[in-house]
Amino acid sequence: MPGLDRSFAPGESKAPAAANPGGFALFPPIACDDCYVRLNADSLHDLMSPVNQISTLVEVLLQKYRGTLDQEAETLFGFVQSSANRLQNLIAGLRTYVRVAGSPNPSRLCDANKLLAGAKASIQPEIDQSGAVVTHGSLPELYCDPNQIGYVFASLMENAIKFRREHRPEIHVSANAQDNMSVFAVRDNGMGIDPTHGDRIFGLFKRIHNDTHPGAGVGLAITRQIVEQHGGRIWVESQPGLGATFYFSLRQERSAKSLGV
Repeated sequence: MPGLDRSFAPGESKAPAAANPGGFALFPPIACDDCYVRLNADSLHDLMSPVNQISTLVEVLLQKYRGTLDQEAETLFGFVQSSANRLQNLIAGLRTYVRVAGSPNPSRLCDANKLLAGAKASIQPEIDQSGAVVTHGSLPELYCDPNQIGYVFASLMENAIKFRREHRPEIHVSANAQDNMSVFAVRDNGMGIDPTHGDRIFGLFKRIHNDTHPGAGVGLAITRQIVEQHGGRIWVESQPGLGATFYFSLRQERSAKSLGV
């Protein structure tokens, strides 16, 4: 299939950035050569095209023959259409994953306060519609990819808004220094998460509210990929009904300089 790069010799390095800039390794480097594929924007476009065609054709058939099909046939066509829509959503999510997490820019010194302000601006419609209140303490300078870390802030705030309870969402962002890392906290007053799902929610396409909160299940997977690419980690502390606090650690600016980043 065009866009799928499987041309690796045995023993060849599979570093994503070096082998295929802008690409994304679907399987980790330890995966066998036979199942190792690389996805990029072109291959995902190729995957999306037939799915779009299926969805369009089913819609045309339903419109043309509605009223002449029996109930069972209409139900079956509806299942096909729902499955195609779900696959469209998943591929769109994977495209976002490849675009954001698969194409890091060179790190530079950034003011996290400005990154948070930019992230807020990017989701301002969601903030206005929900009436969310976003506050923050003093945030440090970082040596990072500003687009990627801005995405992390935006994704975590958007997640807090999406999984809100009946009252107004309240989100607070703070940071403190631990050893040579800056640890950020994004706290909300939303639905909360069962601790047993604390690791699962960071998996690609993993969702715990499939029916009530539709989505591709890629936002938190992208944030984990970004944070780990920056040498940190991300985790959540929460209880159902008591809100959630997402923590992520990033190297402090002086440590990044000393490492020659």
